[in-house]
Amino acid sequence: MTLANNDLPALPQDCDFVALDFETANREWTSICAIGLAFVAGGRVVANPSWLVRPPQLVFDPGFIKIHGITADQVADKPEFCDLWPELRQHLEGRIIVAHNAEFDVNVLIQALDLYHIPRPSAEYSCTKIIAQRTWPGWRRYGLAALAERHGIVFRHHDAGEDANVCAQVALRACAEKSAADFGRLHDTLNITRGRIYPGGHDKLREGNIILPAFGPWESRLHSRAEQVKRQQRAIEIEGAVVDPAAGTGVVNGYDVTLGSCTCADFQGRKLPCKHIYKLYFELQKGC
Repeated sequence: MTLANNDLPALPQDCDFVALDFETANREWTSICAIGLAFVAGGRVVANPSWLVRPPQLVFDPGFIKIHGITADQVADKPEFCDLWPELRQHLEGRIIVAHNAEFDVNVLIQALDLYHIPRPSAEYSCTKIIAQRTWPGWRRYGLAALAERHGIVFRHHDAGEDANVCAQVALRACAEKSAADFGRLHDTLNITRGRIYPGGHDKLREGNIILPAFGPWESRLHSRAEQVKRQQRAIEIEGAVVDPAAGTGVVNGYDVTLGSCTCADFQGRKLPCKHIYKLYFELQKGC
């Protein structure tokens, strides 16, 4: 729901993290036309405000209007980002900010702050796309709409408030999936180092190697090797797989596969998990 721009709501003073989404009027990073937030505390979204914003120039790309439905007329009398920032800052300063494709939203935030000569806040940030990729490896699509469909969340895509809410819901589901007591421990489990923004600087989010659990005869440490990570990535792209969940076997790209063996030349030569074994593992996990 888009709230009145001239009366900011009473936003939570204490929360676990804040999901953030920007919509822009055109390809310029600074052309913010909508902002959505979702505040998470105690394992649930406790506030989900959004605002329409007047960009520095009322130049709306028709392609962008087609995506989010916001026009110049709708935001002509709305405050600019710099007008909203003093209130928003106190709710983002020192917090963990979460976004989907976070580098986009973080760059929008940084560029907008720099445009208005506003000092950057100190905050950490994370990305629910990366979190989802590591929490549910083997899924073919990790866009926000695809994740919402997977989790049975009905929403209006490219509405800033609703996108922020889905982003928060994905993060909460990942915590539950990984039995993480809090959002910080989720990052430890997934081997992700959060990014940081601070006055005068920006440290990008860093990903360690995906560490899969032990399965079949393979120890978990094996899966973090560089050559094994490449095979996991290739496995995601495979479309042909017939799996017998009860037996834990399958036929992938025409090869007979178990969690411990495959008839392909790669496995026969290395005797280590090939992309077909990883594909079988990912497919079996979907049924769990």
